[in-house]
Amino acid sequence: MTEQHIAERSQNVVPVHTAGESVRSAAMPADHAHAVLHCNINTLAVERATAFHMLLFGLEPRMRSVGTDDDSAVMGLGSSTASTTTFLFDQRGPRAAPAVELVGWSRPRTEPARPGMATCGFTALGYRVASLAVFRARLDATGYAATEVAEGVSVRGATRRAVRLTDVDGVVVEVVEIASAAGDPSRAALVSHERMRCGDLEATIAWYRGIGWEVRARGEGAEGPTASLVLPEDPTFSLEFEQFPAVAGAPRPANVQGLYRIALAVDDVRAAHAALVAGKALGIVPEPVTFAMPDIPTGGFTVLFLTDPDGAVVELVERPRSTVLRPREPR
Repeated sequence: MTEQHIAERSQNVVPVHTAGESVRSAAMPADHAHAVLHCNINTLAVERATAFHMLLFGLEPRMRSVGTDDDSAVMGLGSSTASTTTFLFDQRGPRAAPAVELVGWSRPRTEPARPGMATCGFTALGYRVASLAVFRARLDATGYAATEVAEGVSVRGATRRAVRLTDVDGVVVEVVEIASAAGDPSRAALVSHERMRCGDLEATIAWYRGIGWEVRARGEGAEGPTASLVLPEDPTFSLEFEQFPAVAGAPRPANVQGLYRIALAVDDVRAAHAALVAGKALGIVPEPVTFAMPDIPTGGFTVLFLTDPDGAVVELVERPRSTVLRPREPR
């Protein structure tokens, strides 16, 4: 597709915020997230999945945790589970970018996705690169294949040149071409977005606004309306929603292979919980839980698990603003 066609299609997506409008200087509400921490993928083979993202996208494993007897009842997996978790980061590093979190479940084991499971929720993990030509040369050198998206894909209010491929667990990976921002590693692949399906876009937007997301752009896709949502303090990552008609199916268990949940940082999880309960906008809100992970620098996490209107899992994790450094450049 030519640059002219890309530009013409971009006119169908209406930006909602300019660069400065989404950034708030005042204190955020307790139940509003301030950063994306990681995008979770359940994998059948942690080492193989790690090698894939390292080889193609230059990610580095910066944290690893092995759980042998964890209480995962809040996730529906029982009070004694075992898993290996690896956190991969792009060249911006742990404090300045979301991670790709790879989880290999061993008790119970990671299960392949089954027919009849929900078609809503996370559908693709997105990276951005400064040059698709350079990235395709990397693909050719490593023997992986990708499919060009002839019509481009919408990310943060513009139609981008893009290719799609699948990882070793069948996860769809979108790679979009976005010019490097000042200070970004010019030749690196950077974690950019996740694409999601929903049954009712307006209900979904209202739910995500309740935890701090804002609409960056709206548009119209092949199946219905679309919206791009960003966190005001973390505008280089977005959730790209597409409304699909008649989406349904059984909820995905927490150990099913593929994209499962996203983790967001809040200053204080218990304060966020109290605010959400008082506000009543999200319905029933479960109690926070603490996962001890002594083999990573933080020692573990206090987490509040939420589910959006279509059952996608969003976890609020206690990480004060002082521990993350997010760029304000909104590409």
